[in-house]
Amino acid sequence: MRELDVLILRLLAEADEPLGSTRLAELLRERFGLEYTTRTIRYRLRHLEEQGLIERVRRGGRYVGARLTPKGERMLKLATSHERSRMYLSILEEMAYRCTFDPERGQGTVVCNVTVLHRDHLDDLIDAVVETYRAGLAPSPLIAIEEEPPTPDIPVRRDELVVLTVCTVTIDGVLLNHGIPTHPVCGGLLYYEDREPIGFQEYIRYEGTTVDPLHAFVTQRMTSVEDILDEGAGLLPANVRYVPWAAADEVDRIETQLKRADVHGIIDTPRIEGEILGLPLPPRSLGIAACGGLVPIALLEERGITTRTYPTRVLRDYRDLQDARRY
Repeated sequence: MRELDVLILRLLAEADEPLGSTRLAELLRERFGLEYTTRTIRYRLRHLEEQGLIERVRRGGRYVGARLTPKGERMLKLATSHERSRMYLSILEEMAYRCTFDPERGQGTVVCNVTVLHRDHLDDLIDAVVETYRAGLAPSPLIAIEEEPPTPDIPVRRDELVVLTVCTVTIDGVLLNHGIPTHPVCGGLLYYEDREPIGFQEYIRYEGTTVDPLHAFVTQRMTSVEDILDEGAGLLPANVRYVPWAAADEVDRIETQLKRADVHGIIDTPRIEGEILGLPLPPRSLGIAACGGLVPIALLEERGITTRTYPTRVLRDYRDLQDARRY
């Protein structure tokens, strides 16, 4: 399948309404920097329709655009599977590289998750951030509340707000900025008992996955953060990376700086070379587990409050974030 056809299918899949050739040409230019005439787009749309991948939509006898068919959705997944095989790991690595946060000086950019929710539930999210942070289960109390979408592809209705929360990829960025190479391993459900981490009950390795594992676990409501808060036992969204064993002392120093800047997240675990919480790692490596930035969102979902969350999505200046404990 041609690259242009794949891009057209992708744009139709992401759209909330049928798209015509003029709008598709605009989106190709805005999103991908590609210039195509509406005539070319119309030709490709006709070809895709002949293959049964899209269908024309008419309203009042007038053509208003095209939309994907179920066959088109399946074909899009097949066409992009190879491209996406390392997509999420690449996103983690890119965002860590772009992070400029210096916890000692309290300046620079941090990596943030984006959550869109109804305005009526803003207080619920703030409460969840504060509760989980005070319990040592969330990486930071720092948030930003915004009216406008942070990127053009995130829809926000008038009755909704955008809340940014700190993503633990920030930790990887800080380590990287101090010359410590980090290797993301997996995201999963870390079992707690008596308020202590025991081991991972479920996990998905980042290598090869096309989605954020923690987001998948949270949206499926497989977590039990509320139970950890109430009883000390349950499943917490957490992730693992490793660094060279020789960097252990430097990691301790950086962790202290992060805590002073209200960016905690690193979970206290026994240090065993080449292993963390039962997960095998390469020799001479130090495993670092961190509670996921989506922990407050997991708590909201457990309480029946649905959100739209886009993990590891944007960078924000550290000084633009506010302490949720002060709201």
